[in-house]
Amino acid sequence: MLRRAELKSISLARNRRKWRRFFEDVGARSSRPQRVRATGSVSNSFGNLAVPELLRPGRPRAEKLGDPHLRRRSREAILRYSRFRICATWAALLVWTIEGAEQKPIAPSPLSVSGPSYTRPTNASHQWLSIPIEISGLPAQAEFLPVRCQVDFTAWLRGSNVPGAVDERSLRLFRVTPRGQEEIACQFRAADQPRPKIRRTLPDTPPNVSYLGEYAAGETPGEIKAAGELSWVVQKSINGGASYRLEFGVPRNGKLIQVPFAPQNLRAFDAEGRGTSVRWFPRMQMHPQWPFEGVVHISEGKAPITTYHLGPPLASLAASNPNIRRPFFYPVNGLDGISLTEFGKPHDPTGSHAHHYSLWIAHASVNGQDFWSERGGIIAHEQLELMEDGPIFCRLVQKTRWVNQGQELLRERRSFTVYQSGDDFRLIDVELSLTPAGSNPVTFGKTSFGFLAARVAQSMTVFDGAGEIRNANGDLNEQRAHLKRAFWMDQSGPVSQGRWGGIAMFDHPDNPNFPTGWHCRNDGWAGAAFNMEAPYTLEPGATLRLRYRILLHGQDAMRGGVAQRYEEYRARPVVQFGKVKLEK
Repeated sequence: MLRRAELKSISLARNRRKWRRFFEDVGARSSRPQRVRATGSVSNSFGNLAVPELLRPGRPRAEKLGDPHLRRRSREAILRYSRFRICATWAALLVWTIEGAEQKPIAPSPLSVSGPSYTRPTNASHQWLSIPIEISGLPAQAEFLPVRCQVDFTAWLRGSNVPGAVDERSLRLFRVTPRGQEEIACQFRAADQPRPKIRRTLPDTPPNVSYLGEYAAGETPGEIKAAGELSWVVQKSINGGASYRLEFGVPRNGKLIQVPFAPQNLRAFDAEGRGTSVRWFPRMQMHPQWPFEGVVHISEGKAPITTYHLGPPLASLAASNPNIRRPFFYPVNGLDGISLTEFGKPHDPTGSHAHHYSLWIAHASVNGQDFWSERGGIIAHEQLELMEDGPIFCRLVQKTRWVNQGQELLRERRSFTVYQSGDDFRLIDVELSLTPAGSNPVTFGKTSFGFLAARVAQSMTVFDGAGEIRNANGDLNEQRAHLKRAFWMDQSGPVSQGRWGGIAMFDHPDNPNFPTGWHCRNDGWAGAAFNMEAPYTLEPGATLRLRYRILLHGQDAMRGGVAQRYEEYRARPVVQFGKVKLEK
């Protein structure tokens, strides 16, 4: 009779054959082409496992088990091999399960180079050209510096003897570095184009179309130009400069249509009537709700940023005395979605500071009349001149009238540009243009109230939340920063448990009276005091232009990088274009 050890060896050999058949069956169902061989030499973490020839099928049992030394070696090999086969089987089952499971699609990045909605026009459909761009005058450590420049594609085509018109949606901007180039988002705003006196259409177009005219591809459309403002963000600079390459295409077939709305520019369509795909989705969007609510909501993707309240309509002033006396922003959300601003003044049951409208523009002395408090004049909404969405920023341009007791003193044009978020911060640019409404001069009297001001959330104030007020000189809180001149003023404080946020206001170097004075209080508000030391008179026909930047940031002024953001704001980048090149 066979001894127990010999029977165990026989049993292990049988198990080995079972595991081999099972593994081969699993391997056949697996999508992987590689299979671990059932016999032969297998190299892995268990060592080099050779299946002994003695145990291969077809050999007599007596021959297999006759020599005790061979039996011992066979048992050891079988045990090592069986352990390996068990591990390999479970690994195959795991691979089979993972590969057989349904794969969830990965959402593309908002600035992904190859989003599913974009199809690059081919060389057959477009004649491609490019032009190098060099930027100098940047801060050494520029991280987020918006750049704008004027471009005239029509002039470039004329200089290159290329007929036709540029497809504005074909623009692609590449950042060039010693390691190569990478595509970045850019935004183009076409310049206003003339409205043709006679609408021109192609022979196959019905007469009742809405657009202003159309032109065949390759045809230069007369007075209609492809020109405007190109914008992007410089996020890295090398020795105070940066290099780019702008690529653009001229359609070879199809048509160009002049749209019936401002800026009345051209849109390209292929031979089948499909428009050129949008390269970069406009994540920065404005959602007007007027005349229903008189507000414009501003968002980045799904995240609400702020709401701009247009103020009382100009037409309503004759019929009533409105409760809301000027435009304002509320709420003004930080990057975590928590509003950084509020109304009024904490611990003020009488409403003596109800005129603190979150984030607003006003002045306490315009020809001696008060446009700051709730008892004075009204800044009325006249018209929304522009609402622009885009991948880099969205922009709102509003016209207002400064009216007191039926007398119009000022006509104002204000522009707000809200940029895509950076690394835990967001920029909002403010541009004001104020012109006397009549034939008499307007004097802004000496006061520390006006123009730009912000009331922060109560939790952020010095008194209630142990927050901070800090200016560019390092002066801290009201006792040191009040009525001091500085490049910028910041209010920071707690916005949630363990989380700080802040709102900073920058004064532009081109503003009169730069650097401006600042009015600030520990109870939670601060504002640019344009006339802190002296009045300013504006003659008829003249325009006072003021520029400010608002920075919404995390943490306090020091750790939130307020000083670095201001250096980027005050920079004066120089943009230079090279020679147009025809791409093959």
